Amino acid sequence: MNQKIYIFQEETRTSHLRRYVGSKTFLNFSNIVHVKDAKQDLINFNKKHKLNQNIFMKIKKENKFPLFYGCIIYHGFDIKRLNNYKNHIYVELKKKQNIQPEHQDKKYSWFIKLRRTGKYGQRIHVYKLRTMQPYSEYLQDYIIRTNGLDDDGTIKNDYRITKFGKFARKYWLDELPMLFNFINGDLKLIGIRPLSDSMLEQYPKEYLPIRHAHKPGLIPPYYIDKPKTFDEIIISEKKYLEKYKLKPILTDITYFFKFIKVVLMKGVRSS
Repeated sequence: MNQKIYIFQEETRTSHLRRYVGSKTFLNFSNIVHVKDAKQDLINFNKKHKLNQNIFMKIKKENKFPLFYGCIIYHGFDIKRLNNYKNHIYVELKKKQNIQPEHQDKKYSWFIKLRRTGKYGQRIHVYKLRTMQPYSEYLQDYIIRTNGLDDDGTIKNDYRITKFGKFARKYWLDELPMLFNFINGDLKLIGIRPLSDSMLEQYPKEYLPIRHAHKPGLIPPYYIDKPKTFDEIIISEKKYLEKYKLKPILTDITYFFKFIKVVLMKGVRSS
């Protein structure tokens, strides 16, 4: 037990890690310089091990090391904890699912397709312009668990976002491909935000059936209300849904022109 604690403290050494691991699996990625090089190794590594088996990994730290986290999760492993020491990262993993090579998908495309929840809780896919590093979408559960949420409902210190991504998000450029979802009928113009499973888990459970009863939209009500806390975001959604239930067409028209006003007159931008 002492060795286990010692390993994941600041004074980590490779020798201590090996002593703790013993006969357990230890995967050394110290020579890998790009996440693309790791994919086939992760596929083969996944095949060799049983579900819920503990695995330990050493990764050479680089500017894009968060990429590894998303890639690891995509390939069937759960990150239990990690430790930074000098120029390496030591990660404790657990195998959670089997991933086969035929399930591979393009993770480096500028346009991405994200799983979201639509009306009646049905699964939809929304299209966006990539603003995060590849594989970042698979990291959302982990980063919410480790970083938590800011008062405005966004993830704290979200290191997945690229410099271009910050610019694109500020001016809603990343959401332009969602017009296809609007044309396809998955989204309407004004409505609650289509969210991932990870983000929906942050909402009160008693509110979710009300939320799922409505089609999500391109322009959420909090763009108009500009709430400052996560609780205020929920209040903003509820206020919109109550008005929409009574006068759906008039409510959406009113919210649309309010959105135009806050953008043109007050210079409001996306977070």
